[in-house]
Amino acid sequence: MISKFRPRAHQRYSSLPVLGPILDEFAEWSTRRGYTFLTVRYKLHDARHLDGLFREFGIQGVSDLTHDSFEAACSHYRRRGLIQICGTINRIKQFLEETGRLAPHCPPATAPTPITAEMDRFVDYLRKVRGFEPSTIGSHARYSKRFLEHLSYDRHADVMASLAGKEVEDFLCICARQFNRYSLQHVVASLRAFLRFQHEQGALPTPLHMRIDTPRIYRLEQLPHSLSWETVNSLLLSIDRTNKTGIRDYAVLFLMATYGLRNCEIIALTLDDIDWRAGVLRIRQKKTRNLLLLPLTDAVAEALIDYLERSRPMVPYRELFLRVHAPNGPLERTAATDIFQYWTRRSGLDIPFQGSHCVRHSYAVHLLRQGVSVKAIGDLLGHRTTESTCIYLRLAVEDLRSVALPVPRKTEAAPNTLGASRLSPRPQKTFAAARRSPSVWRSFLAEDIQSYLRLKRSLGRIYRSEAFSFRSLDAFLAAGYPSSNDLTGEMFTQWCATFRHLSPTVRRNHMRLVRNLCLYRRRSRPQSFLPDLLSFPRNNPPVQPHILSESDMARILEAAGSLHLRSSLLRAETLRMAFLLLCTTGMRRGELVRLKLGDIDASERTLFIRETKFHKSRLIPLSDSVASELKAYLSLRQRNGLPMDMTSPVAWHGFHSKGKRYSDSRLFTIWTDLCVSLNIYTIHGKPPRLHDIRHSFAVNALLRCYRDGEDVQAKLPLLSTYMGHVSVVSTHYYLTFIEGLRSEASVRFYRRFGNVITLNPSEGAPYED
Repeated sequence: MISKFRPRAHQRYSSLPVLGPILDEFAEWSTRRGYTFLTVRYKLHDARHLDGLFREFGIQGVSDLTHDSFEAACSHYRRRGLIQICGTINRIKQFLEETGRLAPHCPPATAPTPITAEMDRFVDYLRKVRGFEPSTIGSHARYSKRFLEHLSYDRHADVMASLAGKEVEDFLCICARQFNRYSLQHVVASLRAFLRFQHEQGALPTPLHMRIDTPRIYRLEQLPHSLSWETVNSLLLSIDRTNKTGIRDYAVLFLMATYGLRNCEIIALTLDDIDWRAGVLRIRQKKTRNLLLLPLTDAVAEALIDYLERSRPMVPYRELFLRVHAPNGPLERTAATDIFQYWTRRSGLDIPFQGSHCVRHSYAVHLLRQGVSVKAIGDLLGHRTTESTCIYLRLAVEDLRSVALPVPRKTEAAPNTLGASRLSPRPQKTFAAARRSPSVWRSFLAEDIQSYLRLKRSLGRIYRSEAFSFRSLDAFLAAGYPSSNDLTGEMFTQWCATFRHLSPTVRRNHMRLVRNLCLYRRRSRPQSFLPDLLSFPRNNPPVQPHILSESDMARILEAAGSLHLRSSLLRAETLRMAFLLLCTTGMRRGELVRLKLGDIDASERTLFIRETKFHKSRLIPLSDSVASELKAYLSLRQRNGLPMDMTSPVAWHGFHSKGKRYSDSRLFTIWTDLCVSLNIYTIHGKPPRLHDIRHSFAVNALLRCYRDGEDVQAKLPLLSTYMGHVSVVSTHYYLTFIEGLRSEASVRFYRRFGNVITLNPSEGAPYED
């Protein structure tokens, strides 16, 4: 074999004292590994110089070589800047290990540290008792080791016997500075598993694993990362298929774009998974452990045949996609992402996402926009439930646009009795100002309250309004019980009496927050006071929403747009646009006041709602009429010199650059004045709530579905997605109390199924037009 690479000097290489006897076999081994002719030739040339260095070390033959010999050789050439020879050294060492001529490297045995010994026991428990996957075991061991280092376990091996919740909370607070809520959830899971193990082994007397709070993670918080289908096609066309690497990468991305496969599913494909005769591609889903059978399309078959004929190395591996360059072998787990990132940079396309999983999202959204049913998309993607597929409804802009309502039209004339004096500026005492309290905690509960708030906020909770309740309790205890050292039932009862004027629901919420604080204190003080839930007032029944008709909203919009006030520029137009967006999109008022100009996509005619209730973000497509009015308002705003930068709020209140966004309380005051001036009241004689606009949007959207003959049950997931509900169950609420929906459903039922009942001809049909 050496004569093939060094035909004139092969005898010189074979006669080398140390490496000569193995060079012929090493050249053959390198060829099988996929190294090119020139690469093997260069490696043989390097081996000649390496042999001389080994002789200087006093090595007489291959049997005298050790791992230290190779390390010394690498250090020698690194000092001289000959880094390329180090690659040859490592390949020769690998060859000797695989052929049994060099024993695997074993580091010198050292006495295990307490942390190492404890981790070995924990890993063995996770593998043999819990049966976890290696990746899960590695994650649990990594975070558990950090926890032991935080406790200085090497110096205090008996710390578990006296471990308290305070040390665990301090560790979580430290981790919260480095991780977001999603990553912190994995830290908490690992910590719980480790503390459970310690408790089961008897090292930890207290079951602390049952007392660890976890970060709150909501489903569907972020929008799926999706690219336009034109961008996906452009990315595929930008791949250079004149070389083996490009042919393979094109096949990988083409499979992902055709079937929406996950990264792990692409890498795990084998030659046996392609049934050429049946035209079937077998996908073994690692996530769900199901077998998914997909049709092998002609385009995919052509891409695979091109790859197998022109790119795939002729090596004895059953994996479909292999490394093109030596050493040959299966791709790494991150190969699909690396391929996507490489060709994204080469293509020059504006692709903001770094992960290849966005191709799977793009595939699902593309099918959805082509009219494919959610159930069919879920079957293609291998989802277990339809609910997993509904996440892509959030990007189906045109389907969601069918939910949006047009600009309301007034059906009857009504005089506008609203005067300018009704909306003249007046001082407002906002909610925050009314409840503002000193920033210093003064009672005996101060330390516990601060620790509780710090823990909750480190786990991703905001706890701003909850802090007001604790401020009230702290001020009450500091003033009434300055010398006390613990909370009693009498103190709690007297504090509850201070907000007797509030509704039962609000009082119950205040009391529940303090009870949670007491539960937290009981972790370290088992005998401390705990309020009884049975003594709390009952919640008020839900308020019956007032449904505003289209005519009512048209009158309110006309009244808001006809205001002539000098308090701020374009105030009437801004208020009209604010209420128009509320009634035609059903967004919450907090979402409206936080909406910025940068959240408006004029080309797509959508609004982007960022991290609203339940930390969710969503797209709100506008109807054509509302989009036209919004465009006209923005043009008017620009002509009048109001701020137009991307961070400026849509609901702007002020002159030119001096101003701010409308507050919730100010919008509510204006809304109430408008309703009173137009004589719009609820059945209880009160002006409708501002939140009733959202209820009215949902009901009016459903009524429109009934009157247009659409399937309301099929429309509910779209309405739920459009309104930002956590589940479609929340949207079913609007089907229960509106008489108009009941009557429309009754008429539809009779027209479809009522003919099965024979009526007396003289009576006639009850629903005839």
